Amino acid sequence: MGLCPGQDTRRLTVSYHPCPKCKKPVEFFSDEMRIRCPHCKTMVHKEQAPSCIQWCKAARDCLGPEMYDRLIGAMKEDQEE
Repeated sequence: MGLCPGQDTRRLTVSYHPCPKCKKPVEFFSDEMRIRCPHCKTMVHKEQAPSCIQWCKAARDCLGPEMYDRLIGAMKEDQEE
């Protein structure tokens, strides 16, 4: 079984999103959903479409239980903030 194309680190992309507090650009890699602003330490969330782990029945098997649980946990934390 091959890797999910989203896990291929050779295909990572970079995008910049403004910090909601200091407005400085924060660098995100395509596999990151949130990151702390290096300037003011505010948590910055990347706007995104629903992730495959939210709707795909094979997501847990595809990602592995540890990565799946980590990502689902991060999504739940984001919703609570």
